[in-house]
Amino acid sequence: MGESDEYEQVYVTAFLLFLIGDPTDSPRLYGAKFRTGDMDLGIGFDTQAIFGAGRSDTLQWLLENGYTDEHARLSEWLSQSEDPKIEDWARHVRDYFYSLDGVLLLDPL
Repeated sequence: MGESDEYEQVYVTAFLLFLIGDPTDSPRLYGAKFRTGDMDLGIGFDTQAIFGAGRSDTLQWLLENGYTDEHARLSEWLSQSEDPKIEDWARHVRDYFYSLDGVLLLDPL
């Protein structure tokens, strides 16, 4: 990844945050997907990355913390776009970013 590949850096950061699974990251990840002017992020950033804490915990946290628009949009997305399933997506992305022996594949900046 070079300096012109900022979106790739966002993708790997989002996946690492997904693995941590803290719902407080979901508004930032939502913004990276839906509130960006960057075409690569808007199209290529996977909505599944927002759900690291799980579907229900993420949606509940958003609702309880005043993120009603995000809650509504993500609820709608889940009802229509369950392909690929979040778990399948996570396995695929892990395979993309990690070697077979578990080393995170990052080029030096």
